[in-house]
Amino acid sequence: MMASYPCAVFPEEIDPFVESIRQYQVADIGSKGWIEQHEVLQKLCQQAFIEASTKQEEMVKERLILEDKVPLLIHELYSVLVWRTEVLPRLLALKSPDATFVLYSVIYHEANICSLLETILYHRTSCEALGSTALDLIDYCAQAISRLIGLLANGYNDREDDPPPEELLNESTSEEIVRMGRGMDFRIGIKCLGVVSYLVEGLQLLPLSAATRLVRVHDFPCLIAEILHTKPWLRRNREGVFEKYRNASWFPAYGDAVLKVTETEAQTWFCLYRLLFDAELMRDYEINGYRHREIGKCVGLLNEQLLDQLPALIPLKQHLCTLQLTKENVSTASASSSLLLEEWPEIREQLLQAARRIGWQRIVEQQRKIFIDLEDHDVAEMAKRIGAAYNTDLLEKYTEQEEQGRKKSEAGSQSDAKVCGNCGASAAKKCSNCLFVFYCSR
Repeated sequence: MMASYPCAVFPEEIDPFVESIRQYQVADIGSKGWIEQHEVLQKLCQQAFIEASTKQEEMVKERLILEDKVPLLIHELYSVLVWRTEVLPRLLALKSPDATFVLYSVIYHEANICSLLETILYHRTSCEALGSTALDLIDYCAQAISRLIGLLANGYNDREDDPPPEELLNESTSEEIVRMGRGMDFRIGIKCLGVVSYLVEGLQLLPLSAATRLVRVHDFPCLIAEILHTKPWLRRNREGVFEKYRNASWFPAYGDAVLKVTETEAQTWFCLYRLLFDAELMRDYEINGYRHREIGKCVGLLNEQLLDQLPALIPLKQHLCTLQLTKENVSTASASSSLLLEEWPEIREQLLQAARRIGWQRIVEQQRKIFIDLEDHDVAEMAKRIGAAYNTDLLEKYTEQEEQGRKKSEAGSQSDAKVCGNCGASAAKKCSNCLFVFYCSR
């Protein structure tokens, strides 16, 4: 008997939903058709997550590939990115918006598509379906990861993403939108680490120019090395308790759980492994003094606790130790690139050209009525539609089950250390209900 699972999209709805996806220009963002597509992509993202997490047949992924809609997802990513950088600041300069959730829905749209891509690109067939848009996606991921590094360098994980209540009460609407944007940049950057790891794994299925953009244009080995040092998946909260980032949320980590490798951390390590052990990539990658230092310093992170959890990285540590013994001025790259003809990403430039033909000021005036000067009935209708699309009840069921299983596993590993499951202090009393977690008091 087959198991029955809840669904965000009924099976008969998947085909028409996927077929309805089309390109929207920057000027179209916020229109009725765009909002409808935003709802469709939100539901497809939820359904794809449910299918992947419950090991069902992944119908959303299959239909996206069959209908050749995967490249359209990259176009939608850039459409919102251009809107955020060019239109949103102009809108906020006019006056404070009456309702921030409408603007937030556009910002969230970008993260939503990243989530969908992260889910489907696990399969090599999805990487192949990208075609030439893989170059645009590589550029997008490089920018997103660079923004993530910038956020962390400016202390984002030092409680900036979780400001105290008094600061939230006193912040203006524009400040709230900026804070939301930083939160989305962090979330998107984390997801792009997973996306890049899948692209590197399926590099042979991508255009020839993809290798050039990975190592020559964006220097992903150094970019990944920097991320491994900044550790965006780990932070301390206001109480000083360590927290780990999993499933787009922060969870407390006590005792040995701080050393437990997260999924994103493991993906990032294996991404660096595949980059450095790909002979074709490294043939055109010059190990100069800067790269020698940046990549070589990852040796210190490959400690015993990490290698016990990821023993496949032992060859990487040996390779990095060998790299440290070589002279910094020794180049490992060939004298010239073997690639004579190179493809270039086009989506962002096409979107900018289309928007400039209309004019930024004209776009701002058109969208002012959508995002800034909203009538009360418009706000109520938009809130109802977006609230229906953001149905998180289904997703919470699976993430809660996964988190409960993880906590039991971590509690079992902490039982020898006898660390309090509440405050992290030394503990002697075991919970009489689950028989896993220790507590320091009643």
